Amino acid sequence: MALVILSAAIATAQQGAAPISPIPAIPGITAAPLPQTSGAVGTIGGLSPSSPANPSAVAAPAGMQAPMQLASPNGERSSFNSIRVDGPYIAMTFDDGPDAKLTPRLLDILKERNIHATFFVLGERVKDHPEILQREIAEGHEVGNHSWDHKALNKLAEGGLQHELADTSELIKQTGGKPVILMRPPYGATNPRLSRAIEKEYGMKVILWSVDPDDWKDPGAHVVSERILNGWKQSGGTKPGAIILAHDIHKGTIEAMPATLDALLAKGYKFVTVSELIALESKTPAPSPTPSAQKSTKSKKRQS
Repeated sequence: MALVILSAAIATAQQGAAPISPIPAIPGITAAPLPQTSGAVGTIGGLSPSSPANPSAVAAPAGMQAPMQLASPNGERSSFNSIRVDGPYIAMTFDDGPDAKLTPRLLDILKERNIHATFFVLGERVKDHPEILQREIAEGHEVGNHSWDHKALNKLAEGGLQHELADTSELIKQTGGKPVILMRPPYGATNPRLSRAIEKEYGMKVILWSVDPDDWKDPGAHVVSERILNGWKQSGGTKPGAIILAHDIHKGTIEAMPATLDALLAKGYKFVTVSELIALESKTPAPSPTPSAQKSTKSKKRQS
């Protein structure tokens, strides 16, 4: 029965599939309005043609909206790109690592500020750098599954999906000692039925994003920071409940982090992991931090 459900989900994902560029949406995705008031949307930065893990990916046009929070016909949520919260909580996430040089630098930056992030890792990179994943977990960060080698999951046969997801989760568990409960599909390429099948068969919630600086295009540290803080084109900036997408395999992203994180802390934002953000979901959305909140935290350069 499980195989039938998963095969049907993959078939649904493949129907009508077409190249992601230049159309302004991923094939097979059924969008539903976001159940939150921030209005934050981003661009599909998961398309990373320069990434060694994904040399043949097709770039998406700048300003393309991020995948909407997916829902089934009965309104049941099947994935998350932001969370409605009643406080200034946000989740910083990093994809495609770990990288031998850049990820440790990022971990130093996060540790200095007592910030916990969520890392969506590739199985092939964990295999090469298990000690970095172990450090991520030891320092309180969350680790999620980003597939084995960054293939679009909605174009894979069942055997391929088993390798991309199950093998990666097993390696993460063996390396870090913790089960994997979150995953992010490469390119955000999923649909409600596939997302529900992933959660049922592999025990992982599907996580998308609401803020995307397109850092994989290496626009420079200042630009990356500005886009995360204030948004750009069709992408909204950081707001309460945001899930921020970045990549810890690009030098410019790492260089952007100190100023970006300090600015968000100064505005009164509190960093949590994605699982913690989901647990904080509230029926009452929080407004963006007020000037008084910003002022009260301005002198605190490190998160308590």
